[in-house]
Amino acid sequence: MTQPGSDAPASPAPPHDLGLGRILAEQSGERFLNKDGSFNVQRQGMGWQSVSVYGSLLTAPWSVFFLAMGGLYLALNALFGLAYFWLGKGALSEEPLSGMPHYLACFFFSVQTFGTIGYGHVYPLTEAANLVVTAEAFISLLGVALATGVLFARFSRPQSRILFSHHAVIAPFGGGAGLMFRLVNGRRSQLMNARVEAVHTQFEVMPDGRRVRRFTALALERSQVTLLPLAWTIVHPITPGSPYWQVSLEQLLEADAEIMVIFNATDEAVQQTIHARSSYKPHELRWNERFADLYRRTPRGELYVDVERLHDTERAVVDA
Repeated sequence: MTQPGSDAPASPAPPHDLGLGRILAEQSGERFLNKDGSFNVQRQGMGWQSVSVYGSLLTAPWSVFFLAMGGLYLALNALFGLAYFWLGKGALSEEPLSGMPHYLACFFFSVQTFGTIGYGHVYPLTEAANLVVTAEAFISLLGVALATGVLFARFSRPQSRILFSHHAVIAPFGGGAGLMFRLVNGRRSQLMNARVEAVHTQFEVMPDGRRVRRFTALALERSQVTLLPLAWTIVHPITPGSPYWQVSLEQLLEADAEIMVIFNATDEAVQQTIHARSSYKPHELRWNERFADLYRRTPRGELYVDVERLHDTERAVVDA
C-alpha cells in the first residue's frame, strides 16, 4: 500500500468519456448523443438470445404495446377456434354445421371462454371439446395475469420528460462569458436532488499528426439543486481553462466538438430516480445571445414558468 508522502506516481484520473470508449470516440463520425438522448451506436451479432420480450413490452410505445397485446389475443382465440373447428360437428352445442359460419361460431366461443364470459347457450358436448376448454381456461388465466403484470409495470415505471433547450448560448456572465443551456421538468410531478453533468469532446491534433479525441468535464456554476420546481439554467463559466476560451465556431466545427449532457433526479411522486440525456453540436450554439425570460405572473401575482418560451433566445447586451 502506498503511504502518504511517498514518491509513487498518483493514479491517473479516470477519463470523462462517459463510458463511450476509445474506439467509438475516435472512429465515430456522428454525434454521440441525439437530441432525444438516444445513442448513435448499435450492437449487432448478438443473436436471438438478446431479445427480451418483457423488456420490449416495457419500453415499446403505447400504440405498439396495445397492438401487440391485441394481436396476441386475436391469435390465441383464432388458434383455439381452429381447434374447436377441427373437432368437427357436434363438439359444441348450437353451432352452424359447416363452412365459415361454423369457424366463426368456434372463434366466438373461444372468445367467451378466454374471457370467462360464458353466455350459456353454447357449451362443449364431447370429452375432447372439454379438454380444449380446460387448456384454454388455463392459458387465459396465465395470459391475463401476465398482461396485467406488464401493464402495471409500464404504469409504475418512472418516465422522465426533461425538456432541454434546442440551443445552448454563449452569453455574458460574471464579468466574462458563460456557456448556458436550460431545462425544465415536462411533467407535473416534482423533482428533488437533481444533478447534471456536462462533458465536452473534440478532436485534438497530436505532434505526430494523429487526431485524438479528448473529453473534458465542464466545470458548472452549479451541478446540483435540491429542488427543481421551475426551470434550471446550467452555466459553464468560460475561463482560461475552459475549452471554449477564445474559441470560434469554425474551430469547434473543425474539431467535431460536442457537449454531452447527463441529467438525473428523484421523482417525488414515485420516489425513483429518473434519467435524461441530450447533446449540443457547434451549429446548435448561439454566440452573444441569452435566453429570453420565461417567468410570468398570473393576474393574482403568482409566479409560473411559460414552458413554450424554453427555447427562445434574444440578443445579449454586452456592457461597454
